[in-house]
Amino acid sequence: MPFFTPKKFTKLSVALLAAMLALSVAAAPNTQTITTTSNSISGQFQNNFATDLKLAQQGNAEAQNNVGIRYLFGLEGVQQDYAQARVWLEKAAAQEDGDAQNNLGFMYDEGLGVKQDYAKAKSLYEKSAAQGNASGQNQLGYMYQQGWGVKQDYAQAKTWYEKAAAQGNAGAQNNLGYMYMQGWGVKQDYAQAKALFEKAAAQGYALAQNNLGYYVYLQGLGVKQDYVQAKSLFEKAAEQGNTLAQNNLGLMYAQGLGVKQDYAQAKAWFEKSAAQGYTVAQYNLNYLRENGLIR
Repeated sequence: MPFFTPKKFTKLSVALLAAMLALSVAAAPNTQTITTTSNSISGQFQNNFATDLKLAQQGNAEAQNNVGIRYLFGLEGVQQDYAQARVWLEKAAAQEDGDAQNNLGFMYDEGLGVKQDYAKAKSLYEKSAAQGNASGQNQLGYMYQQGWGVKQDYAQAKTWYEKAAAQGNAGAQNNLGYMYMQGWGVKQDYAQAKALFEKAAAQGYALAQNNLGYYVYLQGLGVKQDYVQAKSLFEKAAEQGNTLAQNNLGLMYAQGLGVKQDYAQAKAWFEKSAAQGYTVAQYNLNYLRENGLIR
């Protein structure tokens, strides 16, 4: 796992991205992006909750899925309720709704309101992926990549990522890019990684913006090192609340990489990341305090 350790402040740690290779956050095709910390949720909110609930009660699978999503995350003033989320997602999944199969798989994947069950999650992702659902394909690829509920298989991971990436799924583009960056099951290819990160980053996908900034421009893998580009990409991701980018931006200010060294700015960004529970940023913040660089 690579570390970025320039001469100054070598004890400051950089984001450990391999531990944080996130799954896709699915963008609703027409209206709303459903955002989670690590997984791909698919659906679209074209109606308000009351309308979707009425349609769901009448048996409309798309509405059932969207009611389930609202309960799953407590969206639009709906109180979070995993039991209700499961009820509605199961109804839609039983009608072979690919989005609901993917989202119900997510509940089993994460153990939300149910006992964590990778085998069940995989089965649901497979059903979703078989219908061409890009989020389900990406999720299935991630399970093969991680070896969750299956034997780790990079070839299978690559196959499913490619299917989803070809449909424009930003998470899959990012994850496939990461495989090329690390040389997991493929010949290491920085140019391919960069191209895939760029496609995902252009869609506003924060993790890809961070990965493009960190691996490509901050480390200069396959390109000339460019701190200005790295900072710009970190800022885009950090503004979306990405903890890795917030930490990396803090690191740039702490070390004066492409910017004037500014401990107050470093502190501000480390604090944003640390407040979300990111331990690397917490360490960096404590390091600055212990060395009298900030109060």
